[in-house]
Parts: sequence; structure tokens; C-alpha cells
Amino acid sequence: MDLPCPLSHAYLITGGSGDSRAALAERLTAAYLCRSPNPPCGRCRDCRKAAAGTHPDVYRAAPAPDKREVTVDQVRALRSDAYIRPNEGARKVYLIDPADAMNPAAQNALLKVLEEGPAYAAFLLCAAQPGLLLDTVRSRCELLALPPEEAPPDPALTERAAALARTLLAGDELTCVQALTALELERPKAGQLAALLSAAESQVSRELALHPRRGAQVLRALKTCRENAVYNPGAGHVLGLLATQLF
Repeated sequence: MDLPCPLSHAYLITGGSGDSRAALAERLTAAYLCRSPNPPCGRCRDCRKAAAGTHPDVYRAAPAPDKREVTVDQVRALRSDAYIRPNEGARKVYLIDPADAMNPAAQNALLKVLEEGPAYAAFLLCAAQPGLLLDTVRSRCELLALPPEEAPPDPALTERAAALARTLLAGDELTCVQALTALELERPKAGQLAALLSAAESQVSRELALHPRRGAQVLRALKTCRENAVYNPGAGHVLGLLATQLF
């Protein structure tokens, strides 16, 4: 992701993976501190120290090793530090990762410095679940949403989806019902079944030219099942719906 210019005083970084959010936060940290015309240059003293984790104007907050939360005491310490002028650079950068680990008291303690902090203070909040943050915290940050990272293809899933697609496209009613019944007897979890049906839908789309009429019917049936999956039905209900849509 290209860095925004000019930089805001606070960003909420979401989406992607923990590593990609952290990488973007590190680039932004360097950009705040870099003094070159096109930050971050990656070569100046400030960029090198930021990359090494030794820059005195970078403050990091995360749960203690034996804790699951970023506590109110940690945020109060951060807030107090924010009113001390930078040691070396023109900015001070406060990186909270994961920010969605802040409890409500910690978030409220952060709110004042987000609203009325000194001009040199910059805040980077990384969150996998931004909905856990208070609306007041989110509204004071610019949102940087990374695209979701696709999981690597699962060969076993791809093979099963291709077999199911072939059955649905070319099998008679009895063959299709037997295949769906066998799948139900495996008692797949909701996520596993959704992934299989989604992969089967993709496979059917690729073979649509070979089975135009039946393929369109199968696609409609799989799409109906996918749309109804938001209600978290059991495997029996999903596969029964699929059968009734087909025949």
C-alpha cells in the first residue's frame, strides 16, 4: 500500500494479516521520522534506527507477556510520555499493536491525547478486529484497510470440489443425492462445508461452457446455499437445500 501524503496524526490499520499490518506500521513510523524529501527513504539515520527498533522517539505498547490486554496504566504512561518533546526527531510515534487488546478504560485514557495531543505526536493503532474499539477512538483515526490475504490453495479441497462439481454437473438425481448424503454423514463443520461449496462453485463456473443449461442451474443452487450460510445452518440443512434447488 502506498503511504498517504500528507500524513495524519493518527491511523487505524486493519485488514491483512498481523505481519502485514505491522509492516505497514513500521513504514509509517519511518515516514514520520524520516527527514528526506520523499519519506521513508530507508537510508537516513532516523529510518535506520526506526528499522532497528532503537529510535528513542518511537514508543510501542502491547500486552505484557503474561497479559491479554493493553491496560489503562500502560496507556496512561504513553499519554504522559506524549507531552515530553521528541529526543531526536521532529515527531514522536506511538505504536499500539494490537490496539483491539486495549480494554475500555485504556481506550478512554487514550482518547484525550488522540483528540488534543501535541502536534508532534503521531499514533498508529493496529487492529485485527476494529469493531472492538470504541466509536470515539475509531472516529479520531484515519482508516487504512489492507486487503484480505488469500489462503494458499488446498490441493485436497480443490480435488474434492472438482469431484463434487463433476457430479452435480453430469450426475443423475440419485447419484447427486447419494454424493450429498455421503458428504452430510461426514459431519463437516460450517466453515469446511462453506469452503468446499465455494470451491465447487468456482469449478462449475470454469466448466460452464461445457454444461451451459445444467451449469447455470448448479450455479444458482450453490449461490443460494452460499447466501443462506450467513444464518449458520447445519450441514444437513445446507445440503438438503442444495438438493431441492437442483431437482
